[in-house]
Amino acid sequence: MGLTEEILDDGIENYQKSKNFTKKEKMALLYSELMALNPEKINSDFYKNLKQFFSKEEIVELGAFIGFNIGYHTFFGTLNFYPMFSPDGRLVDQHESRRIYGDSPLSHLKGAIERSKNTD
Repeated sequence: MGLTEEILDDGIENYQKSKNFTKKEKMALLYSELMALNPEKINSDFYKNLKQFFSKEEIVELGAFIGFNIGYHTFFGTLNFYPMFSPDGRLVDQHESRRIYGDSPLSHLKGAIERSKNTD
């Protein structure tokens, strides 16, 4: 199965109940969600659960990758920078990207795919 915008959206909005992801992938997505929204919930018990799916080295690599990306997106948010690509993969300028993504320059928001298809 190929990776599509619908699967990515499912991973953002519904990963815990989704049939598109393995238990291991769901655990990685939970790690990412907690790092972004509730880092105080990442404790020794959470790391024990991660070790059921990942080696210590993989946990460090995954955590560093997640942390880097959170920082990267936070930084670009301060610049009011919009994604260079539409949800359907087209290269777009900042004006078009703002139209697609709305007032918040975050990708994969509800409605972004529909807005990208609206070509008026």
